[in-house]
Amino acid sequence: MQAAQSEQNKTQIAKTQKLKMNEKLTFGLGDFGANYSWTFIASFLTIYMTDTVGISAGIIGTIILISRVTDGFTDLFMGTLIDNTNTKMGKAKPWVFWTAPILGLLTFLLFNVPGALGQTGKIIYIFLIYLLISAVFYTANNVAYSSLTSLMTNDKNDRVSLGSIRFIFSQLAVLSITTFTTFLVSGFGGGQQGWTITTIIYALLCAVPLMITGWFVKERNIAKRKTEENTTQRVPFFLIMKVLLTNKYFIITIILYLLWYLRQTDNGIRVYYATYVFNNADVMAILSLATTVPTIIGLMYAPKFVKMFGIRKSITIGLIISIISYLIMTVFSENLTLLTVGLIVNAIGVVPFTGALSAIVADVGDLIYWKSGVPVQGSVFSLTSAGMKIGSGLQGAIVGWALTVGGYIAGSSIQPDSSILAMKSMQIYFPFACIIIIMLVTFTLNYEKFLPSVKREIEEGKVGENRTKDLAKI
Repeated sequence: MQAAQSEQNKTQIAKTQKLKMNEKLTFGLGDFGANYSWTFIASFLTIYMTDTVGISAGIIGTIILISRVTDGFTDLFMGTLIDNTNTKMGKAKPWVFWTAPILGLLTFLLFNVPGALGQTGKIIYIFLIYLLISAVFYTANNVAYSSLTSLMTNDKNDRVSLGSIRFIFSQLAVLSITTFTTFLVSGFGGGQQGWTITTIIYALLCAVPLMITGWFVKERNIAKRKTEENTTQRVPFFLIMKVLLTNKYFIITIILYLLWYLRQTDNGIRVYYATYVFNNADVMAILSLATTVPTIIGLMYAPKFVKMFGIRKSITIGLIISIISYLIMTVFSENLTLLTVGLIVNAIGVVPFTGALSAIVADVGDLIYWKSGVPVQGSVFSLTSAGMKIGSGLQGAIVGWALTVGGYIAGSSIQPDSSILAMKSMQIYFPFACIIIIMLVTFTLNYEKFLPSVKREIEEGKVGENRTKDLAKI
């Protein structure tokens, strides 16, 4: 730690130029592509495996959990790799660009389980492909992509803008996937044939946008740890872990990421809810529109809203709105019109948190760098990504387990009451509880009052041992 804080390792980052809109849009395009792997798998893997391949929901849930927990650990090493990557192309950009086509291919393979394999063979195949996606190639791609928020700029408003734009593109992808997938699968012949043709299209929609982002955006806010001779020094993995895991704001951020993705059991259950509660799989399109369109519109205004009220206050206002929406959905869980109203209100409520999430991580990365002198732009996103992966892994497992415990009968048009209750729990009750906890945790994010002074000291090279130590206790 002394080496990180010594005067030999003084570093200065100049304030970066404001980003142009075309580069922000190019950045956002990457999240559009990533969701054709991430959201597609999260939304349709379980129903594909149960109703087409014939694997139980409980087994799929367990595979998801094991893979996502493993994924959480590989995230730790991925962040260090990015922080120690130095190429002409950049630190994060090459990882985004070169992993994209492999990620698209693996997504295609996951939804094309060979029919000739026996039951055990299919389970092994699914586990291996899913593990490669979640623990290796999606990890490498997503940690690098998320790191670009910090590497592209150190301007707070631009970071919130990047977060909003990426989630607008993300929601556009989510809207397209959840609205059109069932129509595409049935339109291309249904069964395995329908899934095969659909996933060819989705594999391309995954790879190409990510490659465009990885090639065209610019990294201009790179923190470097230097020696006396002014040569770049490799940052030890355990030093990075120490400065991250001993910072309270970083721990808070991991918890928020875990809860935010854990609450999204509604994504995995939505197709079941439409099919068995409303007796029409196409109702999923209505539920998806109600969830995504208000979010997309709201994210256009999120940067101004956050700038006006600050990150913590704007998030709190939004979460109160979200809590009201869940009360509506709890009362009217089988009324399509009023449930849709509840989803719309909830979509508006989660906008501030959605838009500010990446900015929070980048800010925390700055706080840690200022305090320790250790550059953590990649690692801070890798560990929060670990929270996301573990949260979403638990989310996927919980959906599968809930269906199994509820007695879900694959392919049956009539489900037992216990199965319907499991679906309602995953769509409404469990996310409701998570939102309440998220709001309580958000109250502890109180760094904004001293962040401007921290950023000013970073620009002046006052980091690590050279910072103003009584500026704030963080």
